[in-house]
Amino acid sequence: MQDNRVFINDKDIIEIMVIGNQTVASIQIMGEQAISLAKRQREAGKPALLLDNLLQMGTVPAEGRKRVMELVRSSDYDRLAMFGKDTVLRLGANLILQATGRGDTVRYFEDRSLCEAWLLQAVEDSSS
Repeated sequence: MQDNRVFINDKDIIEIMVIGNQTVASIQIMGEQAISLAKRQREAGKPALLLDNLLQMGTVPAEGRKRVMELVRSSDYDRLAMFGKDTVLRLGANLILQATGRGDTVRYFEDRSLCEAWLLQAVEDSSS
């Protein structure tokens, strides 16, 4: 059983904390939780901003990476930031970003403050 968490953090960002080794099922559960929270944010008139916190992530099988790509491509959100500090992870995330065709709304960061600033920029852009 994974200790993953999906919640709205204190900056009104949907945070997905990926903890430990993952399976297709655990990825699906996190995806469903994030989609549900994104819908709730939209219904409240707020942007759907997602922060995929990968700092504590373990291994992910190839089928799991494929499922992540499908979720990123098909889900309704304003912006998604992947946050991690691993070169291999960054390369994998960049491949996912290219494959989804959503490079304008999805980015990978190694600095949390830059990550959150980019996400919250969507709020400023929508209010101006």
